[in-house]
Amino acid sequence: MIESTHLSDNAKRGHLFHITAQEVILSGILSIPENAHGIVLLTHDMEGVAKQPHKYAIALAQSFYTNGLATLLVDLFASEEQQVDKETGFFRTNTSIMEQRITGIAEWLREQPETTNLSLGYFGIGVSGAAALIAAAERPDIVRAVVSAAGRLDMAQEYLSRILAPTMLIVAQNDTAEVRRHQ
Repeated sequence: MIESTHLSDNAKRGHLFHITAQEVILSGILSIPENAHGIVLLTHDMEGVAKQPHKYAIALAQSFYTNGLATLLVDLFASEEQQVDKETGFFRTNTSIMEQRITGIAEWLREQPETTNLSLGYFGIGVSGAAALIAAAERPDIVRAVVSAAGRLDMAQEYLSRILAPTMLIVAQNDTAEVRRHQ
C-alpha cells in the first residue's frame, strides 16, 4: 500500500515528506529527534484541513519532539481528493479510507531503519480520531497508544472494545454534550 524510498537525512530534521498510498501522494512532515524513544503519527482529516489545524498540529509535534518522540504529521487526503470532497463530501467522513491509510503509514514506519524500533502511537483529531481508534482495533500489533481528540466516537463505537493499546479520549471541557456522551 505505501511505497517510498529510504528516509533521507532531511526527513530526520523535520522536512516535508511524500508517501505514496496506492495512487495518491500524501504529504507529511517527519521529525526524528536524536535518541527518540517513540513515534507519534499525527493525522488530519478533511474537516481539519479545512480549518487549517496545521499551526496547532505543528506546535503539538514540536512538543512531542522536545520530549524525545519522533512525529509524522500527515494529511490523510491529497489535494485532489480535498477538491473532490468540496464538491461531493465523499472523503469527509470516510473512516475506512482514513483507517487504511493510517495502517499503511504505520506499516511503512515499521519497515524504515530509522523508525522500526520506535514504539508507535496514533493521535487523531475529529473524524481522523475515530479512524485512529478503528486502526488500533484492526491492527493491535502495530500501535502502542492511541489519542483521539474531539474524536467522533460514534463512528468508531463498534471497535472500541477491541482496542488493546492504552487509549486517551480528549474532549473540550465546555463541550458538555460530548462530555456527557463519554461519561
